[in-house]
Amino acid sequence: MGADDQSPRGKQRVAGKIAKLVAAAAAAAALVTLAGSPASAGSEAVNQRSVWLNGKPKWSDEQACVERTIWLKSTDYTWTMFFGGGYRTREIHLEAGTYHWLDCIAPYDGRYAQYSRLSKAGSEPASIYFDRTGVLEGTYKFGSSLLPFDQ
Repeated sequence: MGADDQSPRGKQRVAGKIAKLVAAAAAAAALVTLAGSPASAGSEAVNQRSVWLNGKPKWSDEQACVERTIWLKSTDYTWTMFFGGGYRTREIHLEAGTYHWLDCIAPYDGRYAQYSRLSKAGSEPASIYFDRTGVLEGTYKFGSSLLPFDQ
């Protein structure tokens, strides 16, 4: 049975391969569409990841970061940074453009600090800082979100 197999079973194999190829192409197109989608009215953009913390932070430990590039429209936003059940919020006006969005957990002797930064070429970066003391041990989700006012 070769590629030119015209039997019903051969035709089913070819149809199955075509269906798989079409499904894979559709999934890839959906991923590209989602990755490049701008934040629009009513949509919240999130930059987050999980990290395991040993509960004994030291200056010599590595920081954990998550970053992305995002296109944002010109409007006012509520920018919320979250980590370990706590959060900080800032209201900010951002001009339309492509931004580099960075969130990090930085270990210091006896505490963790989180910072979030939005930067756009030709503009001053904006940031939020959150200092956490106490024992934070285990897996935590951290990051920040942007919610346009005109939702």
